[in-house]
Amino acid sequence: MIRRKEVQRLIKIQTIFCLFLVVLLFLETISSTTFILVISSILGCDLLFFWILCKESRQIEKLSSDMNKILNGDYSIGILDYEEGDISNLKSDIDQMMIKLREQTEQSRKDKKYLEEILSDISHQIKTPLTSMYVMNDLFLEDKTMKEEVRREFLLKNRAQLERIEWLVTSLLKMSRLDSGTETLKRKKIKSSDLISSVVEPLKIPIELKKQTLEINYHKDPILFVDPNWTREAFVNILKNAHEHTEEFGNLMIEVTETPIYHQIIISDTGCGIPKEDLPHIFERFYKGSSSKESIGIGLHMAKKIITMQQGDIKAISLDKGTQFVIKFYKKNF
Repeated sequence: MIRRKEVQRLIKIQTIFCLFLVVLLFLETISSTTFILVISSILGCDLLFFWILCKESRQIEKLSSDMNKILNGDYSIGILDYEEGDISNLKSDIDQMMIKLREQTEQSRKDKKYLEEILSDISHQIKTPLTSMYVMNDLFLEDKTMKEEVRREFLLKNRAQLERIEWLVTSLLKMSRLDSGTETLKRKKIKSSDLISSVVEPLKIPIELKKQTLEINYHKDPILFVDPNWTREAFVNILKNAHEHTEEFGNLMIEVTETPIYHQIIISDTGCGIPKEDLPHIFERFYKGSSSKESIGIGLHMAKKIITMQQGDIKAISLDKGTQFVIKFYKKNF
């Protein structure tokens, strides 16, 4: 059964026209020669039409076959290699769809690999403090005569390991929200001094306990266009890193400057510095430098991600005595 509406319509029109010619021939209104010429012309047009129709059908069949290959994961098909024709727009749309499917497949593969890596890293990071806690717990169970001061020391160590696990899990949740794109940064204007004050507040007591000095210099107090909460998170991680890698009675410094191109915040310390071989990797997730003992390797990675998501830039400089983190927020992005 012929399903194409165009073909059905053409057959009806030609049937009526041929019947009309037969009636005219029967009535001797036209000559037999003219009748044969007209019928021959109609048949010639029909043959040309059906040839074009068959060619188009072959193209559609090939297109359908290629679509099945694409659906089965073969993206090497050259959809646009077809000849120009009535279905050229459809070919173009399918080619665009194929590109998007290829990109989505590649992104899905990357996401799967990233998930495998981060689960492996999390398992490794949590396993270390848990192992330590198991050892201490076994000591509690085996030694019934343990002195109170020793028991207290072990309990404090266990508490430190629990706090480490809690910080690790919290940080990983924050990082996963950023990586997955479920967390959108809500940027607004905030004075640099207000942001720095909120960064310093939670670290005042640890800095005092370590008898360190913190100096803050405002050459200017520029207005930043950032997400206050996430930017505070980034700066706290950087300052915390500086505090932890600086000995007692050491110095910490925060310096705020401005140029015609960017706002700049420098966080520096007089700690142990960063070895040259570690410097290119310190912002990598879970990277632990040779001089880091208790570091997990999340804080600086998260800090860089937060800053770069706001079109900022951060770099670390190892000094003769200490380390310097230079953060820039470019004015063109405000």
